[in-house]
Amino acid sequence: MISKLLEIDVARLSLAVYPIDDYGGRIKGRVNVHVNCRKAIKNRSGYHIFLNLPYETCTVSVTSDFYFDEEVEVDLSALDPLNPVVSVTLKPNPAYPFSPGATLIRGIVCDSDGKPVSNAVVRVGNKETRTSEKGEFVLYFKLKKEDIVKVNGKKFVKGNNGKMLHIEVFHSKGSCTAEVEVEEGKTVNLNLYLS
Repeated sequence: MISKLLEIDVARLSLAVYPIDDYGGRIKGRVNVHVNCRKAIKNRSGYHIFLNLPYETCTVSVTSDFYFDEEVEVDLSALDPLNPVVSVTLKPNPAYPFSPGATLIRGIVCDSDGKPVSNAVVRVGNKETRTSEKGEFVLYFKLKKEDIVKVNGKKFVKGNNGKMLHIEVFHSKGSCTAEVEVEEGKTVNLNLYLS
């Protein structure tokens, strides 16, 4: 009689990363999740899982064509061992495929020589984004009734004083400001120059 030895590997779920689209819809396109250069396994529920991680703390890196890259420090020892889930909110970058009728401010930030500036901070009220490597940015608005002001039958994103929004741009090469009105369901395009 020949006996076979049964070998069993036990895998422990160390971390499940759940990406969330900040614009509010389903994640668009491919999203890659890594922990210290180790690629996640994506399950059908949209979780990116890691088994048997040998760390107490780690850096979760999330990259995608349609979202800005994100890095999050995670203390694995502080997570619930039965449900070690970390959610990572992803902010759409200028390549994101917004639906028709989205309310947007798109633009490009350039230095005083007219060259695009990457990683500049662009802010409108409490909304903030940064520019891409090409100097491009997009600010998106998910409007509620209290975020809208009506003027002459048209709906606009509510600013500090009526329909005018104040835009601020910050970078080590300089800063600038602009005033703009954004009608609901429309896209405003801007060229902003640092001084």
